[in-house]
Amino acid sequence: MTLLWLSLAALCQTAWIWSTTKLSGQAIRDGLRFGTRSARWKAFSPLLVYLAAGISNVWMLTLVMREWPASLTYGVWTGLVIVLAAVREWMFDNKALRPKQVFFLFLIFIGTAGLHFLHGEDK
Repeated sequence: MTLLWLSLAALCQTAWIWSTTKLSGQAIRDGLRFGTRSARWKAFSPLLVYLAAGISNVWMLTLVMREWPASLTYGVWTGLVIVLAAVREWMFDNKALRPKQVFFLFLIFIGTAGLHFLHGEDK
């Protein structure tokens, strides 16, 4: 269950990163002043994702830290977030992944999985 919470926290952090790229104070101001319902929704949805994903991420990380040490939790979570953020940019933003990037992302994934399995052997 701990790995599930950690994976969901990493997904929430990836959504949070996406929302920071889409936030626009000007769009929110314009949506409040002049916008239609759909324009308001488009302006406010990144803010709602930002708040929900940020709070959910922290809550799930605290659940994980009840079972795992903070250093292991943070290391595995960071590795997952880096890989997920790169994959999201590749899939949704059409940003190319060069072979060197794929290689090093694979190394991060291997290191993350290794930390998880080493922790399981300690018990």
